Amino acid sequence: MATDSITSVKWGPLTRKEQASFEQLLLQLNEHAAPSKKVVGKTVSEFAGREVTSWKSTDYLYKKEPCPLPSQARGLFTCTEDGEVRIAARGYNKFFNINEVPKTNWSWIEDNTHGPYEMTVKEDGCFIMASGLDGGKTLLVTSKHAVVVPHAQMGRQWMEQHLSKAGKTSIEFATFLHERNATAVFELCDDAFEEHILEYPERARGLYLHGINRNSVELDTWASTEVAKVAEYFGFKVVQRFEFNSAPEGRELADSVRKDEMLEGRIIEGFVMRCKLNGTDEPYMFKIKYDIPYLMFREWRVVTNCILSNKPFRTSYPLTKNYAAWVKQQIRTNPADFASFRNQKGHFDVRKRFFEFYKQHGASEEEFYNQISQISGGTKVLLMPVASIGCGKTTISMALSRLFGFGHIQSDNTVGKKNSRGLFHEAILDEFGGTSFVIADRTNHISFQRKSLMSAIQTELVNCQIVALYWAHDKSMMQSILDKNVERVTARGEAHQVFNPNNLPEFHHIMNGYIRAFAPLDLESESDKLINDVIELDSLADSAANLQVAVEALCKMFPDTLQLPSESEVNEALEYALAFKPEIQEVDSKVETK
Repeated sequence: MATDSITSVKWGPLTRKEQASFEQLLLQLNEHAAPSKKVVGKTVSEFAGREVTSWKSTDYLYKKEPCPLPSQARGLFTCTEDGEVRIAARGYNKFFNINEVPKTNWSWIEDNTHGPYEMTVKEDGCFIMASGLDGGKTLLVTSKHAVVVPHAQMGRQWMEQHLSKAGKTSIEFATFLHERNATAVFELCDDAFEEHILEYPERARGLYLHGINRNSVELDTWASTEVAKVAEYFGFKVVQRFEFNSAPEGRELADSVRKDEMLEGRIIEGFVMRCKLNGTDEPYMFKIKYDIPYLMFREWRVVTNCILSNKPFRTSYPLTKNYAAWVKQQIRTNPADFASFRNQKGHFDVRKRFFEFYKQHGASEEEFYNQISQISGGTKVLLMPVASIGCGKTTISMALSRLFGFGHIQSDNTVGKKNSRGLFHEAILDEFGGTSFVIADRTNHISFQRKSLMSAIQTELVNCQIVALYWAHDKSMMQSILDKNVERVTARGEAHQVFNPNNLPEFHHIMNGYIRAFAPLDLESESDKLINDVIELDSLADSAANLQVAVEALCKMFPDTLQLPSESEVNEALEYALAFKPEIQEVDSKVETK
């Protein structure tokens, strides 16, 4: 069969307009990758005798409206071919979970999009892309952001295996993609390589083809029916899909699966929905992810690792307590069974054995899943300021606490005490015993501080969401921020437990040290990867403006928990915070800046 007969979609080289758009994008990517901005990461790798460049954007900025990034693509590679730079591989534009941002509320979706609404099962694996280089003679296989990594290498192995079984070659597939100037997007599900949360038996392992994207600046992606034809022709696994004429029909299926906690007898991570924006053919995508039982299974994995490391833990699901008691006994009596657990192996086997134990002691499968649904204590949220002295973090923290009843723990109350960092972490965990939201009021301007704080909290509250209140410090604005912070600290005088300019003659020097030590957020780094959301605040703006931004953002993030307060309520909370006079503490002048 000629490949032209596989699909009706006809793509080719970029038009002049598209090429001009790409050249502009390339300039912007390099500009945003400059050390002064560090908004985009640029990594160059060698592949098949040429350089391939990966462009990786700061994750939290995708949520900003309007998006300040040069491209909203997640997974973007460029290379030089025939003397010209081109897009070598392109993933989807970043898309969000239902209710994660205003444009993924069902009401917005119903008002601003049209069908067909295509729902595909979200497989639980790792992201793989493939495209054709050298006129289709070379097949490029990547992970989301890298070429020479184990995930990309395993993706290539599976690709060769699928193609061989279908009687096809990698050159045929590369040619197919190159002729259409397209990237194939897969999910690699292979428990023998890496266990995720949901189990894939041997017959279900491999590469699931779930998208084909045009290698262009703007997202152009094939309909799921066309993608399925390509998957079948080249021997890849086909994702399960549904199609509806209206958004409410798709929502009905999603709600049904949420209620049953299964789709046709199978636990799934969720769905991806594709549709079109009204008035255009522009594609619009969002996802529907299920907390239960997915997050409970994730909690079991974390709890097991904590027990293996003799670390404390807390639980969010009633059944986890049963699991923890059982797994402790298993570790004592059968330690060899857990030898590979920390290396992402053996999770499923342990879980199966617990299921068998649980059912043998009188619980039916229905009772088992009923217990899964009973979440203990609801969602926990840690609000973590990232700021420098004088930005207004305590004012904002106190005002938010006044408005919503959030727990508010100040590190200044533990300064000068033995193990002050540990006491700060313990105080936050204790505060979560009586509330769902706690503010960790500290500058958290150092990467290590953030990492140790988040690790301490999520070790015990594994499902705790972490939201950063981020006073961004652009390098070009550092002196202006320092001047503004000094002005604020001087104006407040003694209205602080510890940092009193009247008692600290060297306070200007200390504040300058904080500014110089400030480590910007990097959600892909080891220190910041646990952050779920970022609320960006203006270091030069006053507390009234920043409080309004924080309030609106939090109410959008947690619409079922937080109600937007009135203007008078916000003003009263701010006045309360500004008028508060803390008890002054006697401490030395040594302040942690690194």
